[in-house]
Amino acid sequence: MNFNRKLYIKNTIPKISVVIPVFNCEDSIKLSIASIQNQRLEEIEIILVNDFSRDNSRSIIESMQKEDPRIVIINNNKNKGTLYSRNVGAIYASGKYILCLDNDDMFLNDNLILKLYNIEEKYDYDIIGFKIINGNSYIESIFKMYDDPFIIQKDDKIVFQPNLKFLSITNNDCHIWGKLIKNVIYKDAIYLLGSKRGTTYLCNAEDDVIVLMLFNAANSFRFIPFYGLFHLISKKTAAYTLPKNHILFSKLFFLDLLFDFTGNNPKEKKYVIDNMILIKNLISSKNITFNKRNKKYLKKFLKKVFKCPHISKKDKKYIKSIF
Repeated sequence: MNFNRKLYIKNTIPKISVVIPVFNCEDSIKLSIASIQNQRLEEIEIILVNDFSRDNSRSIIESMQKEDPRIVIINNNKNKGTLYSRNVGAIYASGKYILCLDNDDMFLNDNLILKLYNIEEKYDYDIIGFKIINGNSYIESIFKMYDDPFIIQKDDKIVFQPNLKFLSITNNDCHIWGKLIKNVIYKDAIYLLGSKRGTTYLCNAEDDVIVLMLFNAANSFRFIPFYGLFHLISKKTAAYTLPKNHILFSKLFFLDLLFDFTGNNPKEKKYVIDNMILIKNLISSKNITFNKRNKKYLKKFLKKVFKCPHISKKDKKYIKSIF
């Protein structure tokens, strides 16, 4: 770690706030935090939102906090989910820009944050995206790692509104990590999401939710095709450990949000129909049986769809047939 604690002034205003929800990650959280501490840009705030971890995570981050005054710890009084925890961290953040990591992610080089900061200060984009590499182990060869399949951009790309509004859906760019975001834009996105939705317990596909809101709140987005983050694909993550009905609930939650934020025209409402088909495929592939909560949610949502004058009769008929 090249950070000199003696030279750091506690009241230094951070340029970047890095937000990490922390939950039962005693095997990885040290590596994630160390990759932030090793960054050349030292004016960083590290916000760790401990989501009522049951393992040794809390004691690990508290021990690291004693050695680094840039670390801020927020403890949830019960397990409230990734969406809530990340939003709490973003609301607390005082840096000009926000970067989000999962608790097993690592920056790939020590110059990343400085590079992003300099680009942002020069060009003033609301959001800057960069490439991510996935892997199944921290110790595996670089040759076994692979590109994030959800980020398909290969070239430098700049997008402005109104084309930015649904970029996360049309371009599969649905992850919150891998993006430098203006603090004010993140807070606007949380405001758009609303307190009722923003405090919902959600630990799967919560990225889809907040990224949709971010791309609605922002006016400009630039994607830069360089690798900045290693994302661990582990069987300990939510995609493998959460109950099937929670995964289904998260998809319905996003679908409901998407319906409310699409405009009054058939082209935008078509995004809703396409995502309904994806949910139907998920139910079939994972052999999910609806619990009472999800059945009630789906019925309520279908009523909205069938009442909507901007969804074609043909699509309504098709949706009725598959559900």
